[in-house]
Amino acid sequence: MSRIEQLHSQGIQAYPARTGRTHTVRQAREYGISGNTTVLAGRLVRLDPRAGSGVLEDWTGTVDLVLDEPALSGMLAHMRVGDLVECAGTWENDAYTVSSLRLLAPCLRGAHEPEAAGAGSEPEAAGAVRLRARLMAGTRAYFESRGFIAVDTPTFMTVPDLTPALSSFRTEYVDGEGGPRTLYLQTSPEHYMKRLLAAGCERIYQICRFYRNGERFDTHHPEFTGLEWYEAYADYETVMATTEDFVNSLAETLNHACELTYRGTTIDLRPPWPRYRVRDCFLDRSGIDLDACDDLEAFSSAARARGYEVREDDDWDDLFHRVFLTAVEPALPADRPVFLTEYPARLPSLARRVPGNPRYVERFELYMGGLELANAFTELNDPVEQRTRFEADLGVRRSKEGPDHYDGGVDEALLAALEYGMPPSGGIAFGLDRLAMLFADVETIDPVIMFRDF
Repeated sequence: MSRIEQLHSQGIQAYPARTGRTHTVRQAREYGISGNTTVLAGRLVRLDPRAGSGVLEDWTGTVDLVLDEPALSGMLAHMRVGDLVECAGTWENDAYTVSSLRLLAPCLRGAHEPEAAGAGSEPEAAGAVRLRARLMAGTRAYFESRGFIAVDTPTFMTVPDLTPALSSFRTEYVDGEGGPRTLYLQTSPEHYMKRLLAAGCERIYQICRFYRNGERFDTHHPEFTGLEWYEAYADYETVMATTEDFVNSLAETLNHACELTYRGTTIDLRPPWPRYRVRDCFLDRSGIDLDACDDLEAFSSAARARGYEVREDDDWDDLFHRVFLTAVEPALPADRPVFLTEYPARLPSLARRVPGNPRYVERFELYMGGLELANAFTELNDPVEQRTRFEADLGVRRSKEGPDHYDGGVDEALLAALEYGMPPSGGIAFGLDRLAMLFADVETIDPVIMFRDF
């Protein structure tokens, strides 16, 4: 006989439709001390009928239960750890004396099986929900108070992201009349938001989902939450200043301090944050001068001379990232946020070239606690150069993955917006899940996301 059948045979309703809860655990602590009867509801996380004790948990806290079996009409015999229950009682000496007990939903799996709810243990899931709620609320409040407006752009794109390091999710739309049309989940809302800049929206931000195929690691998930903001008549220096102020504002909201502790290190968030040029970091940490590596042959020769692996199928980007991840990224300071600036123009991006130094672009990445948090540009608004870069990226994708793999071409809608005229602007993509990792002081992304079904 199943547990549900056993309960029904005893006249116990396993899934009543309503509860009479009057207070959360936290509210009852505040209002129930005087001896007033309150009704609580939550999960039994500990139960010892012989000792007449247990622990009830809701998402505001836990409370010790004093359980008197005779007064509970035999209900304790039918309760199990993990059950959702309703109990009426009064507070006495910081414990809750239960006068009546009712089952709300039985726990038919192990009380702490992670796969049961798909979101980790209940305390972990509730903690992640609260942290993310505060993080999102603080983010929205910050940008709204500074004259930015929230936008909501499409998730589907008609062309894939051409960045060689990224892979778009591909799907098909069938309209019921014609053949299927290929669509792609956005890797970023950047293209749509830049079209809004051209349409006259001068300060915009968006919190949304990003989708990147093939990314499932300790600090990566194929579907993650990100923030992007764009400001017309600005540049990446403006974005750096806003980034410093934004993170400090969140720290004050969440931690009530201009610092946070991550993996045992206190990170001082007070601006200004250190800025290092990528070329200088490369030269200092690897001994490779990027100014002398304009082509793959020169870069490969310099890398081999300093002991770095060079593979036959490497292109310039592959080699850059291997040396960067091996020599530069691990050497960044852990106790301060760091801006890495002026990336090589050979790397795919939608950034403007540095005036007077066209080998590099006005791009920065933000690192905190060893995590890459953000990628920002002075936005490229020259439609001719943008088309040239798009076509170069498209050529790389097709040469690596076959001529038919990326058949959508380039984003003509964005190019049309640039031809109409997009003002000089600065923009950034910011990983909110990784920022949550820092505030939660966890080393992997899983504890700060809601569900981990894959």
